[in-house]
Amino acid sequence: MLYVGALPHLANQDDRTVNLQKLAIIDLDGTLLRRTSSEHSFFRFLLLRGKIGPFRLAAFLWTFAVDAFKRGLRQAIGWNATYLRGEAPEQVEAWARNYGAAFLQEAVPATLQERIRRFKSDGCLIVLLSGSLHVLAEELKGKLAVDIVIGRDLETAGGRLTGHRRGIYPYARQKVVALFEKVKPEEIDWPGSWAMADRLSDLPVLELVGHPVAVHPTAGLRRYARERGWEIID
Repeated sequence: MLYVGALPHLANQDDRTVNLQKLAIIDLDGTLLRRTSSEHSFFRFLLLRGKIGPFRLAAFLWTFAVDAFKRGLRQAIGWNATYLRGEAPEQVEAWARNYGAAFLQEAVPATLQERIRRFKSDGCLIVLLSGSLHVLAEELKGKLAVDIVIGRDLETAGGRLTGHRRGIYPYARQKVVALFEKVKPEEIDWPGSWAMADRLSDLPVLELVGHPVAVHPTAGLRRYARERGWEIID
């Protein structure tokens, strides 16, 4: 079912799909990474290797609690990256490469890797669309032959990270907004496209395509997918 509630310009898309591009839109946290997120595991990776000391950890926990109180938990998750404040972007990129090699690139199940290869061979552009850090999602680009990576960027000032994120937070309907900054919707074969995600907040993306797949779904998404006859992967 084409999700057109917030995208009325797509409602009259021509049914012909000649020369239109198919997509395979893949969520990262909870989907490719079952029951975890790339940033949570990255945080633990840094903590265990002594890259986050006690003072920085305390500062992060304090500012996160304040942000959650003032803005709500979701906004705090979306904007607070105090645990990286003061670092050079190049240093964080190096940490991300080490984390990718040590954990992330081996964490995606082989069955999902094979499924993504099938999407690719069927002519789909592979889009990794995540609310996590872009620098982390980039570590899967080569492993999964990803064409487009969409994630959160880190704000810098004076060549150092400020501890805040910038740009669109790809969560719920904002995932579609972030996606449409990278692709032209009128050039996409939406009925022939695929999306894989794990929770109800991903419905704006799942309902955008003709082939939605619930992967490691939460209870809410599982019920929704069953009612609509969607494919479910556990």
